Amino acid sequence: MVGVGYGSIAPRFLREDGVRTATANERRLLSLLRRDGPMTRAQLARATELTEQSIARLVESLLQRDLLIEGAPVVAGRGKPGLPVSLNSKALHAVGVSVMTDAVAAAVMDLSGSILARRQIPIRDVSLTAAIAEMQKLVRDLETQAGVSASQRIGVGAAVTGYFIGDGARLNPPPALDAWALQPLDGILSKAFDGPVWIENDGTAAAIGEAMFGVGRRLDNFAYLYFSAGFGGGVVVRGEPLRGDNGNAGEFASVIPVDWFQPNLTALLRMMQAGDGDRWASLGDLLADFPADHPIIDQWLDAAEQPLNLVLSAISGVLDPGGIVLGGRLPHALALRLIERLRFTNPQRRGHCRPVPKVEASPILGDASAAGAAALPLRAAFFSLASHESAGS
Repeated sequence: MVGVGYGSIAPRFLREDGVRTATANERRLLSLLRRDGPMTRAQLARATELTEQSIARLVESLLQRDLLIEGAPVVAGRGKPGLPVSLNSKALHAVGVSVMTDAVAAAVMDLSGSILARRQIPIRDVSLTAAIAEMQKLVRDLETQAGVSASQRIGVGAAVTGYFIGDGARLNPPPALDAWALQPLDGILSKAFDGPVWIENDGTAAAIGEAMFGVGRRLDNFAYLYFSAGFGGGVVVRGEPLRGDNGNAGEFASVIPVDWFQPNLTALLRMMQAGDGDRWASLGDLLADFPADHPIIDQWLDAAEQPLNLVLSAISGVLDPGGIVLGGRLPHALALRLIERLRFTNPQRRGHCRPVPKVEASPILGDASAAGAAALPLRAAFFSLASHESAGS
């Protein structure tokens, strides 16, 4: 499953059966080309273990729909040169939006997964009407910048901070987003963007972005700690996001007792404001020109150690991932300082400790949630095997 989807994909993006965007085998082929780049039909047959006749039929169908393009012939030994095929990046695009307590971000992504345009803007009025108007304008501006038409937009993915309450796309965000709380966001945003939408919480969306553009290029299994106004995260298993029954897998803040220090960036902002007056009016102001060597940073690091050590130890013991990534809006310099302090609960037995995952800072500059959100429609329509039998896909 890929987020909470709402609305029907436009008929122009569907197969000739008028029902699906891609079959299971087409999804396998498209996913392989997205991951590995151009491949000949013979290479695709070997990689998928499908017959060359089956691959030929699949490729021909996708070429006719302009989802694939052919490249120049490749000579490999004797025989007729092979024609490599690749994803047609100009076939269509998706948009991702990320709703934060003080900002909205958006990204335009083509079929190959390349980001064509992205931007984050501060917002002072987070009411639904005002924030959605800002998002609509931002999306129009970015599509213009990217040189793409809204008619070729397959859908919109939306990442919203908060946890799902078990009732469709209704989330329970922090108090600053009270206007968004418990609302049917799928229907609201589908109407606003005149097309299908997929809703995901920001931590899982950012983990999807990390899987595509960050450590996921070398790790199939990792946990992602999402630092923003709040604290959460996501889990990636075998390259796919783990959502859980209610969509809340990766809500790592729930591990921390409520009377402990909460290691989020709102806490850091309040500490900085208390110690340095009104220099930073918002979290965006603080992050825009982050004072990495400010002495109050050490106070936040001291306070964050214990709860984060608990979270890391729980992740290691329960999930045993290949890595744990610190990301979200956490400044890279702060992530590196934090990593130096973090420790797992891991006593020796017979001279051996349990292997533990490496903790590292996300290599992605900026919040990955908008990029991850943009991937939601593409995954639902063409890449996720879990989606091939869902309505409209």
